[in-house]
Amino acid sequence: MATRRGPDGTVRVAIQGTRGNVNWANVFWANLAGGAAAPQANLDTWLTSFANAYKTNLGALQTTDVAYVQAKATLFQTGGTVLQSVSAMTGAGTNGTPGVADNSAALVISWVTSVYWRGGKPRTYLAGPLNTIVLNNHSISSATAASIVTAGNAFRTAVNALSAGAITSTTLGFVSFRSGNVDRVPPLFFSFNGANAHTRIGTQRRRNGKWTL
Repeated sequence: MATRRGPDGTVRVAIQGTRGNVNWANVFWANLAGGAAAPQANLDTWLTSFANAYKTNLGALQTTDVAYVQAKATLFQTGGTVLQSVSAMTGAGTNGTPGVADNSAALVISWVTSVYWRGGKPRTYLAGPLNTIVLNNHSISSATAASIVTAGNAFRTAVNALSAGAITSTTLGFVSFRSGNVDRVPPLFFSFNGANAHTRIGTQRRRNGKWTL
């Protein structure tokens, strides 16, 4: 269960997997037109499509020792209710081997939005960078950064094309729960306008070791 409630019609999705004996998870938010009253079957179908979009568009950035286990979603609906869904995932990354030995190393997608404030910028940390793309133990080439941007934008496009029954459209983005060190009531959803990447290797730090959602 998500620890914080998003606006009605938003959904929190966790793509969960393993690399060796370490668990990892990537968490996303989307706004679903019609989602505030969608039935369970529609969410189940939508989540399976979301998981496939992740594997298709981001799996090529991850090494073959990155395995996909499941996708989990919490859809916030009217009247304070929620729908939850779990979709089993199979397969693994397709970017070859060997991967960087440090399980906390990650390629980072920095998401572009129309809002800006210091700290808390939405990012996605992808487990399993290929060892041969790492330069000087801490950076990647501009060509690799460009491939991250391409994959991130393709993933955003694929997700934004999803629909399922009462869920008539999807917008990938993030939810802001606080502003000026004060809780937003209600929280606000902001869409992603594109993807960016920097020529450095990121670290998942304490993101490893447990599954969220």
